[in-house]
Amino acid sequence: LEAFDSKSVQRATWNSLTSSTFSGLTALLVGTGLALIIGLTDVRAKGAAVFALLLPMMIPPQVTAIAWVQALGPSSVVLNTLGLAPPPGSPHPLYTPFGVVLLLTVQHAPLVLLVVLAALRGLPREMTEAARIFGATPTRLLRRVILPLLAPTLAAGFMLAFVSALGNFGILAILGIPARFTTLPVLIWNR
Repeated sequence: LEAFDSKSVQRATWNSLTSSTFSGLTALLVGTGLALIIGLTDVRAKGAAVFALLLPMMIPPQVTAIAWVQALGPSSVVLNTLGLAPPPGSPHPLYTPFGVVLLLTVQHAPLVLLVVLAALRGLPREMTEAARIFGATPTRLLRRVILPLLAPTLAAGFMLAFVSALGNFGILAILGIPARFTTLPVLIWNR
């Protein structure tokens, strides 16, 4: 109980909950959008696209964070070539709460993608065919048939992304410590 009275624990709890919520919601939007595009359209090379989209999930979070820090920092070869690199000595753009949420989203959107793709394969085709026969536009079909049928899956996808972000240490440590954005896993590690 003493620990919960501490301002640092309360701040870390708030930071953990907000970053996990925002990254979970963003991962839900990104993962669901990509799953709908891949699952409902005739995109070429679906297997290669799914593999490329799952790569962030296969890479440890700390490696992902280090790679993005190097890719978007002042010494980035790509950004320097394009003339987009931040000037030397300026604060790194990822050392912010936004950077933490962004990389948590990149790390956990593949979880949502997998869950939603699996659910799309299990949807009853009769429902979508009936809606099309009765003249439903693709937007109306998505809004009135597909998304309501996917509602439990979307809730599960959000919870997976939320819990994964809540327990993530690599991204939260590498980006959060320089940003002074302490979360519970980092605070526990510090103590």
